[in-house]
Amino acid sequence: MADNDLIIAATFDFDWQAHMAKDILAEHNIPSVLDNEMFSSLYPIGFNSIGGINLRVFRRDAERAKEIIRNSKI
Repeated sequence: MADNDLIIAATFDFDWQAHMAKDILAEHNIPSVLDNEMFSSLYPIGFNSIGGINLRVFRRDAERAKEIIRNSKI
């Protein structure tokens, strides 16, 4: 496992939550990417059955990112 691997830091039911978390991490200089974002727009009904929107960060930032997300009011 490398520090540059992307891992899931959080999963969200709604795209606005995922974008808010991504923006909060950016404010803390933690780069992130969103998975499954397009599916939420294309298939809004039943979207959660595919697992929601995953927010991924580098492994080296994961613990800090999870703490920041946990402490935010998303």
